[in-house]
Amino acid sequence: MFAQEDNPKNIVEQYQNYAEDAREVVYMHLNKSAYIKGETIGFTAYVLDKKDKKPSKVTTNLYVSIEDENKNIIKEKLIKVEDGISSNTIAVDKAFGSGFYTIKAYTNWMRNFNEQNYFVESIKIIDPKEEKSILTETVKNAIDAQFLPEGGHLLNGVVNNVGVVLKDYKGYGVPSVKGKVNDQNNTLITEFEVNDLGIGKFPLLAETGSSYTVSFTYLNKDYSFNVKAPVEPIGVTLSLVKHRNKAIVALMTNEESLNLIKGKPYQMTIHNGDNIDVTEVVFNDELTIMKAFELNNVAPGVNILTLFNDKNEPVIERLFFNYNGIDIISSDKLSATKVNDSISMKLNFKQIDPSVANNISVSVLPQETESYSRHHNILSYTYLQPYVNGVIENAKYYFTDITAKKKVELDNLLVTQGWSSYDWNTIFNESVLRYPFEQGITLRANINAETKAVRDTYMVHAVNDQDAQFFDVDNSDADNSFVVENVFVNEEDKVHLSKLNRKNELEPARLYLQSFPNKVPSFQTNDNFIKPKWDYNTFAGLKNVAGSFVNMNKTEELDEVLITSKASRKELKTRELSKGRTGRIHVVDEDDVIQFQTLADFLVFRAAMTKRTVNGTTTIQTFSGGVPLIFVDDMRVLDRNIVDNLPLVYVDYVEVNRRDISRTSNSSGGIIKIYTDFKNRPSNNVKRTQDYKLPLAFSAKKKFYVPNYGYYDDDFFKGYGTIDWKPELSVDNIGNVTVKIKQPQIPVTLFIEGIANDGSFIFEEKAISLN
Repeated sequence: MFAQEDNPKNIVEQYQNYAEDAREVVYMHLNKSAYIKGETIGFTAYVLDKKDKKPSKVTTNLYVSIEDENKNIIKEKLIKVEDGISSNTIAVDKAFGSGFYTIKAYTNWMRNFNEQNYFVESIKIIDPKEEKSILTETVKNAIDAQFLPEGGHLLNGVVNNVGVVLKDYKGYGVPSVKGKVNDQNNTLITEFEVNDLGIGKFPLLAETGSSYTVSFTYLNKDYSFNVKAPVEPIGVTLSLVKHRNKAIVALMTNEESLNLIKGKPYQMTIHNGDNIDVTEVVFNDELTIMKAFELNNVAPGVNILTLFNDKNEPVIERLFFNYNGIDIISSDKLSATKVNDSISMKLNFKQIDPSVANNISVSVLPQETESYSRHHNILSYTYLQPYVNGVIENAKYYFTDITAKKKVELDNLLVTQGWSSYDWNTIFNESVLRYPFEQGITLRANINAETKAVRDTYMVHAVNDQDAQFFDVDNSDADNSFVVENVFVNEEDKVHLSKLNRKNELEPARLYLQSFPNKVPSFQTNDNFIKPKWDYNTFAGLKNVAGSFVNMNKTEELDEVLITSKASRKELKTRELSKGRTGRIHVVDEDDVIQFQTLADFLVFRAAMTKRTVNGTTTIQTFSGGVPLIFVDDMRVLDRNIVDNLPLVYVDYVEVNRRDISRTSNSSGGIIKIYTDFKNRPSNNVKRTQDYKLPLAFSAKKKFYVPNYGYYDDDFFKGYGTIDWKPELSVDNIGNVTVKIKQPQIPVTLFIEGIANDGSFIFEEKAISLN
C-alpha cells in the first residue's frame, strides 16, 4: 500500500522529482552470440540519453564484464566512450570453458536506478577440448503457461482481456498453439491462438465463484491449465486498444463497485520515464469511462498508463507502444566489387546526413550461420527493454519489417508484462543517489609532509592525447594535496609525476597517489535475459567436426614484426609528423640521447639555436634575434627553466617554427613545441619522474583479428565461423558505407546496426553472394 497525502499534485511532483535526474541506456552490438574458444568477441557500445534517444555527450566511463553461470567474473574492462560510442574486443582465451556466459555493460551512475538501463546478454562459448561435436538436443515436451489479466485484475461481471504466455522448459515461446477456454461445467467460453513466440490473448467475461481452464495440444501431448488469477468482486479494470492514430482506454467497473467509488476522484497518468500527463477520472452513474489519446501527442516507444485511486494508490498499470516518431533508416542498395583478393562492399544510406555524427557497426558472417541468435537489436533494447520487468524473447522481431500484425503482437506482449520497471514505491520515497557520475579517472596526489617546501610546483606529464599539467601547491594549506581530474590512462601506460626542485630541474615527485575509480564496481543485475536460441537449430552435419575444432585450437596469432633500419625509422617518423605542421620537426632517437644530455644542447646542434650558461644553468636564448615561446605537450610554459635543462631522454620530438605565424604574441623569436615521451626511453638515466601504474585504467582499442579455421567451406565454418567485424564505420559525403573484407568462399550476411542523424536507428540484415 502507498501512504500518500490526499493531494492531486502529489503524484506529479513526486514523479518529476524522481525523473529529473539524467538517465542513460547502453546497448552493445556483439559480432556474434556463439563463440569458439580462441576467437574474439567484438563489440560496439552505444550509450544513449534515455529521454531523447540521442548519443550521450557526457559519459566517458563504461564498464564491461563477463560472468559465468555461477556469477563468477571472468573478464572485466573499463572502456572509454566518446560522443556516445566505443568499441573494443575481448579474447575468448583459457579463462573460458564450454557453457553460457553473461556479458554486461553499465556505468557507475546507472547503479542508482531500478530500471534496466544497463546492458545484459547471454552468449555461448564452445571449448573444443570439452565438446568434440555439436548435437541437436532432444526437446523436452514440458510447457509453462501463464494467463495474465490486462491491468493485473479479473473483475466480476466485466469482459476482461487475458494475456497468454506459453514457454517450453528452456524459456522459449511455444509457437502457433491453438487453445480453448472452458468454465467449471466444461462449457466452451472462447478460443485463442498464440504467435510464433508463444504470445496471445483472449477475452473473458469473468464471474465470481466460477473457475476457468485452458486446454491445448502440443507435440501430440494434451495440456490443461487453470486460470489462477482470482475473480475480484470489487474494483476497476481497463482495456486499451489502438485504432488508427489513437489509443483508446476503457475504464470499467461493476454495480457493486460503483456504489463505493462513485464521485471519488481517480487519476490516470501516462509517462515514458520523462514527461507525465494526468487525466482526472470520476465514476458517476456510468460503469465505463472512455478516454482517447492521440498517438502523435504521446512519446515514441513505451508509454506507461497507471490508474490511481482517491488515496493516490496505483491500482492498475498497462504498457503500450507507440511506433509513431521512431526514425528507422534502411540502406538503399548493396553493391560489391572485387579488388585483388578482397571484396569491397558498399551500403548506401540516402537518409543519413553525412554532416551529422553517425556510426555503423557490421558483423560479417556466413549466410548459414547459427552463431547470431541475438534477441535484441539497438531499437528494441533502447525503446522497449528498459521499461519492462520481464524477459522478452526475440524482441527485435517486433521492429524488423514492421507490419500491423506485429504491432498487435507487441501489444499482446505488453498485456502480459504487468507493472513496468518504474516502481511507484521508489518514486514516492525520496531516493539517495549513492553512485556518482564518472568522467575519466580522478587522481588525488598527497604531498609528503617531510619533503614539502613552502610552495612547490609539480608536473603531471602528458599521456596519450592529454596535455601536461602543472600544479603550484601552497603547502600552508592543511589539505596537503592536489587533484587531477578527467585523466584517461590506458592499461599499458603509467602516470608520470615530477617536482621542480630549487635548481629548476625535474625530479621524482615523491607523492602518494590515489585514483578514483580504482576497481570495476560490482553490479548485481537482475536476470532479465534469455539464452540465445541455440540448441534447436543445429546442423545434422556437425556430428563429427572435432577436426575443425582442433585446427582452431592450434591456431596461434603472431605479433606483427616490422624490421627497418634506425635511419629509415627516424626518417619515416619525421615525415609523418611533419604532415600539417608549419614548423620543422626534429625527432629524438637513441643516438641523440647518447650525444646530447639536455634539450638545450640538442636544440643548439640540431636546430641551429644559441644558448647562454649562467651559474651552471643553460638557457636557450635566441635565434633570428628574438626570444622563442616554449610549449610542452601543447601547453604554454612561462617558466623557461622547466625545459631548458630538461634531460633529452624524456623528449620524443621537437617542432621549431622560426616565425610565430599564429601571432600568439609579439615575440619575434618564433615557437618551440616540445613533445615528451616517458614510456619508450631507456631506464639507465637519471630518474626524473615518479611513475604510477594505476590499479584501474582504460582498455585500449585493439584491432579485431579474424581467426584461422581448418576449413572455410565445411558445415562447421558455415555454422559458427567468423568472416569479419567492422565496429566503427561512417558514411561518406554521398551516404556510402564501405565494408572491405577478404574474399570469402561462401555467401555472407551482414548484420548491420548503428545510429545517425542525432536520433535515427539502423538495424538490418543483408545477404549477398560474393563468388
